[in-house]
Amino acid sequence: MKRLLNAALLTALVGSTTAVMAPSAIAATGRAAAEPGCVTESGSITGARGEITICVQNGTARVTGNLVDTLPGSGFGEPDGYCASWWIDWATTTGSQASHEILVCGQWGADEKTFDYDPAAGEGGVKGITGLNLVKLGRASL
Repeated sequence: MKRLLNAALLTALVGSTTAVMAPSAIAATGRAAAEPGCVTESGSITGARGEITICVQNGTARVTGNLVDTLPGSGFGEPDGYCASWWIDWATTTGSQASHEILVCGQWGADEKTFDYDPAAGEGGVKGITGLNLVKLGRASL
C-alpha cells in the first residue's frame, strides 16, 4: 500500500517531463512492441540527465543506468526543489503498470545514482513483464 501511495504521489507531483523514447521501439499507437530485446535511452532536461538500458527477455527484465539531479540545491525551491526520475511504463500480461523506483533528490542526499536491478523483484515488483510501453526522463516535486 505504501508503494502504491508513493507511486501515486510521484505521479501527481510530476514537474516538467520530456519523453525520450527510441523511435524504433515505438509503434504507431505510441506503445512499444512487446518483443524481447534491449532499449537504451539517454537524455538531458533542465534539472536532470541520465542513461538507462532496459532489457526484456522471456518474462524477465533488467534495468541498468545512471541518473543525475543537475540542480540539487538545498531543497524547498533552492535552486529548483525538484528530483530527477526515470519514469517507466511496462507492458505486462495483465496490462500496463507504471514503475517509479528510479529517483534521485540531490537536496536530500546524493545527487547521482547508478542502478542495476530486476523490476520484478520483491513483493511489490512488476510481474509478468512482456515489454516496454514508455520510458522517459523527468522531474518530480516532492
